[in-house]
Amino acid sequence: MESNLQQTLRGSHVLRFLTTAVLTFVFASVPYTLVHGYAALPAREDRTVLAEMASLYNEDGLDDEESIAKGVTDKEALPEKDGKSHRLARQLRSRALAAERDVTADMRSLEDGESRLAGLEARLKSEESLARKIESKAAASSLPYEDAASRVHDVLRYTLVAEDDRYNEQVQASLQKLAAAGYRVLNFRNAWGGKFYQGINVQLQSPAGIPVELQLHTPQSYAVKQASHGVYEIRRDPASTPEEVQRATRLSLAYNAQVRQPLGAEQLAWPLAS
Repeated sequence: MESNLQQTLRGSHVLRFLTTAVLTFVFASVPYTLVHGYAALPAREDRTVLAEMASLYNEDGLDDEESIAKGVTDKEALPEKDGKSHRLARQLRSRALAAERDVTADMRSLEDGESRLAGLEARLKSEESLARKIESKAAASSLPYEDAASRVHDVLRYTLVAEDDRYNEQVQASLQKLAAAGYRVLNFRNAWGGKFYQGINVQLQSPAGIPVELQLHTPQSYAVKQASHGVYEIRRDPASTPEEVQRATRLSLAYNAQVRQPLGAEQLAWPLAS
């Protein structure tokens, strides 16, 4: 008997072959090309599973932030949809958009010769992605949509990448600089040493009261995060079969096991030790 995954892979052989080839190359090569070999490639067995799962992808299944990365402006965004979650998502985006220029300037001030912002084109979360997040938070905690929307903290999100030997210093200096500029740290999550994700995520509130997320990565942890995004999407998709989730979980563990932790990064906390 064929598995569900094997049945899915049948049909449209030419298109699926091309999709598989392209995505397998991307998943296999991104960690290497971005960080010059910092992240080891997956084992042969894992590359085989990646090739199988790559053919499950289609353009509709990509994260909606892709539209931002392709240069879609706010006015050119996805067609307006009805429903409370989308109305709330538009309100969140509207507030964030009004503050975006000032927040981005503050985030750019954190850059120096050995650290940089990455993924800046995707700093504003899409309406579709926000609506999904509102719906999932509401369902998970039995909340009204309004309460779920108030718990979304990454409408504006930024990633600062610092070299390994400057990482700890950069985390401390960045948060001190933002605090001095009037930002409040709402939540500090240190995920170094975790199985599925390596890095630090900070939920902030801007001086204008806008929620902002700042991720702090090394070049290698950022490369692995980007390369493993596809399997992360499979793991969190309710439509994924148990077999797909199991394989995606194994691949996510394999990717993140390659990440080297900066010395002492696991001990970083907020408030900063004096």
